[in-house]
Amino acid sequence: MTQLAVVIGGQGGIGAALVDALEQQGHADRVINLSRQSEPPIDFTDLASVERAASWLAAQPGEIRLVIDATGFLHDGHFTPERSLRDLNAEHMGKAFLINAIGPAIVMQHILPLLPRDGRAVFA
Repeated sequence: MTQLAVVIGGQGGIGAALVDALEQQGHADRVINLSRQSEPPIDFTDLASVERAASWLAAQPGEIRLVIDATGFLHDGHFTPERSLRDLNAEHMGKAFLINAIGPAIVMQHILPLLPRDGRAVFA
C-alpha cells in the first residue's frame, strides 16, 4: 500500500527543508505539503480549513504513516518578539497561542484518526 508523509507548514523554512528531505530519502511513496498556500489550504486563523484538509487527506489513496506539524509563530510585521514584561501584548499572545497551541491541537483532533492503527505511524 502507498505510504504517505504529510508536512503541515511545508512552505516555511523548516517545513520546506523537511519536505525536501522526505522526498530525497524516499521512505514515503508520496509527500504531501499542506500550508496556507496549498490546495487545500490549512490556515490556523481559519480552523475550519483544518477539517477540510483532513477530509481531503482521508480521500487520498494510501496510508498516512507520518505527519509533521512544522507550523509556528514568533513574530510578524505587526508583532515583534517580547524582550521584557513591558512588551507583553494580549493580541500578540493570542495569535501565538492560536498558531502554536490551538492550531496543532485541532490538527491532531482531525488527522490522528486518519493514521492506521496497525504498524508504525508517527505524528510530530
